[in-house]
Amino acid sequence: MAIVQELYNYLDEVIPRSLSCSWDNDGLMLCPNPYEKVNKVLLALDATDEVADYAVQNGFDVIVTHHPMIFSPLRSLCASDPIPRRALFLAKNGISVMSFHTRLDARNGGVNDMLAKRLGVISTVPFGPEGEKLGRFGVLPKPMEFRMFCGMVSEALGTDAVTAIGNNKEIRMVAVLGGGGKDFVDSAIELGADVLVTGEVTYNVMLDAKSRGLCLIAAGHYHTEVPVLDSLGGAIRERFYDVQIKKYPHDTEVFIVK
Repeated sequence: MAIVQELYNYLDEVIPRSLSCSWDNDGLMLCPNPYEKVNKVLLALDATDEVADYAVQNGFDVIVTHHPMIFSPLRSLCASDPIPRRALFLAKNGISVMSFHTRLDARNGGVNDMLAKRLGVISTVPFGPEGEKLGRFGVLPKPMEFRMFCGMVSEALGTDAVTAIGNNKEIRMVAVLGGGGKDFVDSAIELGADVLVTGEVTYNVMLDAKSRGLCLIAAGHYHTEVPVLDSLGGAIRERFYDVQIKKYPHDTEVFIVK
């Protein structure tokens, strides 16, 4: 049976910090007891209040997330503030939290490989601005008209809608970046991408992309990244086959589509 520190050391080895962007903060976010036995692991994109409640109510020992539970430095541990309150609640209940952010984006088999696979993009290579080669650039097996491609993206990612802009042209060269993709537009254009599929960008970024000949699809931060939880669970099972692993069964997407 694994203990918390062994689980983290293993994940830190297979998803190494050397892949992280310099500005990132992830790793072992919260650890009430590094020697606590790990029977049940909960996978989630974010350690929200709802995820924390679910973990406590269902007897999980560890929460493993993509987004860091603690990103900016905490100046106090007061229950009046959301993140300290959540950390205190989880610590009181003996639950550890470990997060793997940009290093999981960049890792082979990570966020963007899983996104490309879900969309049927093949022959992928890493791309992005210098020092942040997190995205993937590849091709579709067969060209597809843009509107049809938008529908396929929505269906493949299980989202009710996508926000898209571009001319109704033929799509073949595809760049993908799960999450926030505004800083990857220039790199996608330089590579000759027909379209960039990402989670979210601003209105002005979408307008500028179209004027520069790049189609752009914003399919939701959550929906473009959540496929990685399958890969993350698989990595844990390779070493700790006797640990129960479960994905948080509800969306943590913050938006509601009506």
